[in-house]
Amino acid sequence: MSNIKLPGQFQQLDIKSLTGLLYLLEERNVGRAADRLFISQSAMSRVLIRLREAFDDPLFVRTARGMIPTTKAVTLESPVRQMLEQMAGLMSAPPFVPLLSDRTFRLQTTHYQAQAYGPSIAERFYQQAPNASLDTTTVTESSLLEEPGQACDVVLCSNFIQVPHHFERQLLGREKYVLIMAKDHPLAARDEVSVAEYLSYSHVLVNLGGGAKLPGNDPLGKLAREKRFALRTPYFMAALEAVGRTQLLFSSSGLLASQYAQRFGLTIKPLPFESKDTEYYLVWPKAVDQDPGSLWLRTLCSQVVKELIPFPAG
Repeated sequence: MSNIKLPGQFQQLDIKSLTGLLYLLEERNVGRAADRLFISQSAMSRVLIRLREAFDDPLFVRTARGMIPTTKAVTLESPVRQMLEQMAGLMSAPPFVPLLSDRTFRLQTTHYQAQAYGPSIAERFYQQAPNASLDTTTVTESSLLEEPGQACDVVLCSNFIQVPHHFERQLLGREKYVLIMAKDHPLAARDEVSVAEYLSYSHVLVNLGGGAKLPGNDPLGKLAREKRFALRTPYFMAALEAVGRTQLLFSSSGLLASQYAQRFGLTIKPLPFESKDTEYYLVWPKAVDQDPGSLWLRTLCSQVVKELIPFPAG
């Protein structure tokens, strides 16, 4: 922690006063300095009085040839100019150039979105920013509630993830819940699967790492109690491969299953009941809302997901 303590007279100075000093040094004339500072000549005179009190020096002496700076004023010119240039630099952040960046970006996703969108995001990320790094971690149902405001740059999540008030949110699109089974499953040849048939087989549950609420159960009402989960896993890929090797059923968003249907030997069918679409979001901490690099990553992720998701947001 800094122990620098400014004398009381310096605490009365502001950027306008220091800018006025610089203009007086350049113009050697109160009127012209006042015009550049967009204030009246009398106001400029008051600025000069504050400067003289702060630096305990006349700073300028009136002569027949005009205002002449004192030795103290001349020595102040370089540090004051440097300070004002640094302040101006703080007000205008340099543009972010992905091609030149070696920054490490932090992306959080659910397991589902890491598999469904992650490879395409990584491909475009390294095309645009070959020297940067992408650090991905997993978001769970309530993990964002426990994190500080700058723990990540971007989060990809669904409407089942709790988003705190210090995050912004943008809807990317929706996916329908579908029924996934092995190609050789006894129900695979059916044009339609009944609710009774659906409940007669054991199911796979992908746990989001939070509460016990099960998204696909709401439309079943009391019948949900008859639904038996024989396999619980936090990994979508493990769930899909297990379904392809067993007679287990899996209710989930359909994009990832369609991407791996051939590899794991899967069949995708409509659910035997109406179910709400899953909404997918891009969220980010308000603390990085104006950061040029984070804005670039948000735009990239948004474009990639909207190209892949079956029902992108308008």
